[in-house]
Amino acid sequence: MVDFAVVSDATVPDDISRDRKASLPQSMERTHEWDRFAVEIWVHGEGDAPVDIQDLTLDLSYRSDLTSAATIEFGQSFEGTSSYMIDDATGVINQIHGTTAGVSLGSDDRVLFARIYFQAVPENGDNVRLDWETGSVGPYSLELNTDHLAALNADSSVAVGHTAMPKMELFPVIYDLDDDQRIGLADFADFVIAFGQQGGTPDEGVSWFADFDKAKGVGLSDFSFFVQNFGKNYANEHVVFPENYPDAWQLPQDNGNGGGGVGDGGDGTNGDTGNSGGDQAPLPPVFLLDQFQAGVILPGTMDVFQVVYAGVNWQTAVQINRLTGSASISEGVDAEETEVVLSIVLEDEQIYETEIELVFDGDLIDSLQEFNDFSGYITAYVSEVMSAVQDMLEEALDSAD
Repeated sequence: MVDFAVVSDATVPDDISRDRKASLPQSMERTHEWDRFAVEIWVHGEGDAPVDIQDLTLDLSYRSDLTSAATIEFGQSFEGTSSYMIDDATGVINQIHGTTAGVSLGSDDRVLFARIYFQAVPENGDNVRLDWETGSVGPYSLELNTDHLAALNADSSVAVGHTAMPKMELFPVIYDLDDDQRIGLADFADFVIAFGQQGGTPDEGVSWFADFDKAKGVGLSDFSFFVQNFGKNYANEHVVFPENYPDAWQLPQDNGNGGGGVGDGGDGTNGDTGNSGGDQAPLPPVFLLDQFQAGVILPGTMDVFQVVYAGVNWQTAVQINRLTGSASISEGVDAEETEVVLSIVLEDEQIYETEIELVFDGDLIDSLQEFNDFSGYITAYVSEVMSAVQDMLEEALDSAD
């Protein structure tokens, strides 16, 4: 009998010298598209009498638009001549063939026949895409299947069957918003468009996907996940996801408009978010950083921070009499040592002075160009910080009373 298991890491057998294990490894049911995983093929006997085999052959098929078969290694017990043919265009591994001088298969343990490694290969067209029509992230079945199973011993063919193929599904790396198999500046540009907007339904467009933790809005927690994964690509299998991904992405049964699709993420403008009236937060202002120079206070910073100030909905008795600020960049020897610093000073008659300093390190921003590219997020972030300062000032005044 032939069994299959899908594993993220190669199974460590009980008997390493012969690749034997007392029980079938537990098969995982799903993983993300950049994870490198393996389909392990194990064989065992049935009944009281052991079964001897010397030759085993089978085919394995899969969805080749989602992933690619990379290589195959055979178990220690199948140390003889081996061969296989990967046809990724059709998603079939033909004639996975292994031989042995003789292996006795009992019903009380499993022997590893072969281990097939899978990974994303963009050159082959592999991509688990975001569904912009429905807002779905899957997961999508790998559709594993086997065929042409045959076994021989020294004298004749051996009757052999297989258990049910494991159900294996892949879901997309949600931070790769443009589906180019990397998390880069283009994805960040899309994220900036969505920042601060609602993400409750697929009709929200890019905001639906950028709401990574499905908290019904795109905010700082989503940005935190994005930053942790920024710069990764299909070669990086260690991607950090929210605990509720992809389970929280079950699509609404009825979104109120007949189940229509979503757009392509918008045109990058700061227009209407689709939520009119009510308590909708004001859109954040936009920094103008075209005159920014390294190590020099940004010309016109007074105007820039006045814009930030004006963009925050201050509804408090706190009277800000003066608002000043500066933006500078310190060039380090290495990119990681470079820091971009935004300083904001609020002055009022009651608390005198409150200073806010925001430091962006070189892991995310290491050039003036990137500082400008990220200006949309910086603006939104400063806007949220300013709102937090408002709350802080109100609490200070309350305690003073």
